[in-house]
Amino acid sequence: MATILDMPAQTRTQSADTLICHCYQVTASSIREAIDEDDAETIAEVTRLTTAGSGCGSCQCRIQRLIAGLPAECGPCALCPGCGHIQTLCHCKAA
Repeated sequence: MATILDMPAQTRTQSADTLICHCYQVTASSIREAIDEDDAETIAEVTRLTTAGSGCGSCQCRIQRLIAGLPAECGPCALCPGCGHIQTLCHCKAA
């Protein structure tokens, strides 16, 4: 199984700055810190440490991917190219 450590360093750096939780403005680097330094192993633990995932909940799949060591972006949780909102919350025709 590929992990974020298998990615080129430049890609890991870009991924670390990705905004994961739009409700509370929590970035991937903050979530990685909760996982790496505070030993968070579940979405609930990450939420307790960062507040990510406690709003609308649409970022929980991205949090789970980071916990698993994968890049945060996944299909329905990716940002809409038309309006920039999370695709599952987007109402524009570009999604």
